[in-house]
Amino acid sequence: MARKKLPPSFELPKETYYAYYDKISKVLLAITNEVHPEYTDFLEVDFNTYERLVSGKEKFSDYLLGHVKEEEKTVLKLMPKLEHAYHFKNTMLEIIVDDVTKNTDLIVEWNNVNKEWNFFLSQEGKSRLAQRTTDSKILFFVILESDYNFLIRTIDINSNDLVTKYCVGIPFTTDIETQLDKISIATKLIFESYGLRKIDE
Repeated sequence: MARKKLPPSFELPKETYYAYYDKISKVLLAITNEVHPEYTDFLEVDFNTYERLVSGKEKFSDYLLGHVKEEEKTVLKLMPKLEHAYHFKNTMLEIIVDDVTKNTDLIVEWNNVNKEWNFFLSQEGKSRLAQRTTDSKILFFVILESDYNFLIRTIDINSNDLVTKYCVGIPFTTDIETQLDKISIATKLIFESYGLRKIDE
């Protein structure tokens, strides 16, 4: 009697779960295990997050959606407010210290010759920012190098100026701004990369 041949073993394909969001407002719009072409922006999430939101155990408003710093890279994440509030709050500001490269999205130039801060946005950064509301502000914080909680000044720039101009210049207003070793500049995590250029002669 011939033996029955067993079918080859196979693994079920791994289920993928998507959190769709609005690119401009960063509001969570839907969560599903299906691809929806009408939504263009999404993050992949794990099953536990998917299950909690689909079952109604948690609400969309229980989550934060924003850029965080992970392993020297800026990524967009969906994070529960209660579990990760501390981590989220402490990684949503970027202290700009990296050297400028050809791929840097936002360049902050400390120009001690002209006594001003200059802000340059890459073409890719301009394209992304142009999709946001044009009257929004991008905030930069000049802080004390030895104490990040000590605010020296706030610089607010209209996002439309960053999109339409090659460079946005903001004059120094304090003497300490001429001493780069004593200060730092920070901003909210909006772009993927930041760089600091120093002009001192």
